[in-house]
Amino acid sequence: MELLNYWPRYLRELVEFQQIANGEQPEFDKAVQAVQNAPQDFFLVSLSEYGASRWEAILGLSVAPGDTLETRRQRILLKYLDQLPYTYRNLLKYLSTVSQDFTVNLDNDAYELFIRIVLSGYDQRDALAAVLGRMVPANLVLKMQSQIPQTILRPAFTVCSTTVTINKHEHIPQGG
Repeated sequence: MELLNYWPRYLRELVEFQQIANGEQPEFDKAVQAVQNAPQDFFLVSLSEYGASRWEAILGLSVAPGDTLETRRQRILLKYLDQLPYTYRNLLKYLSTVSQDFTVNLDNDAYELFIRIVLSGYDQRDALAAVLGRMVPANLVLKMQSQIPQTILRPAFTVCSTTVTINKHEHIPQGG
């Protein structure tokens, strides 16, 4: 779209206004592109770079070096869905938004909650562990086993499994 086409015909023919239109065209193109990209920022799963930056500022999230846009979208989605009150039913509903393949076992007598879940990557696992650490009541020990599908050069399929245990009564070293 050319800016000049939006002006009356008698202005389009003047050399001065043609030069003004040429000078303003890059800004006009940028504005048109922003309007065309706006709908993808309406949904957290399709955020653009700009939309992800806005949501990170709103939710108080920081961007780690090397984060992909998809990783940032997952972190934003996990934080956005992290809402009170925390009940067993809300936990199941929350986990169903994160993954379609999960199981939850609550052992009331041992005060343990075991979650097995299939995730898309390590960043999603770390963000989920942080959210669950806040979500699960302090008197329960959270045991989470995440399975992250890995592909290798051969046509075989392997699964990388990790287990995270969070006990809120013990000190957990950071950064390891």
